Amino acid sequence: MNQNRIENKTHLLQYAMHAGIFLGAFWAFNYLLFIFGQENVLLIYLHSVLRIGTPVLLFYFLKTYNERFVNSDIRFWHGVQFSILLFFFGSILESLMVLTHVKWIDPLFIATMSERAITFFQTHNLDSQAFTEAAQTLSNVSPFTYVFHNVFMLNFFLGLILSLPIVPLVQRFKIVRRD
Repeated sequence: MNQNRIENKTHLLQYAMHAGIFLGAFWAFNYLLFIFGQENVLLIYLHSVLRIGTPVLLFYFLKTYNERFVNSDIRFWHGVQFSILLFFFGSILESLMVLTHVKWIDPLFIATMSERAITFFQTHNLDSQAFTEAAQTLSNVSPFTYVFHNVFMLNFFLGLILSLPIVPLVQRFKIVRRD
């Protein structure tokens, strides 16, 4: 086997943890914008604009990992694995923020979001039984279940889905160095 193709999984885990701290801090900041944006339109707009930051950060961290640890020769599934780990570690920090908010700071947040969803469905003539039942079920979940489904699982699938187009972009991205 070619020595350049041997993948060091220690670097994969270490860099995913390191980069996950920054991604999680970004998500936590964006979550704060969402929370405070309920009272301020400018903050909720900024929250919406910053959502593009997640794929940009994934590209940046994946590109950096590829250049530093894999000699710019990352395999597709290696990149997907890095992306999922990155999103997992980023989710830990975001989960702490969300759990603190929904459990201790604003325990009625989940119920309030559920009521808003039901109102939205009704005012936009989307009042199907399935939507209403799903929104009512949401109001009865524990904070831990809410965080697991709406942070961990959502970020896991987001990492998987975003990695599918971004890993090939990183594989094609080559730095042109001028000597």
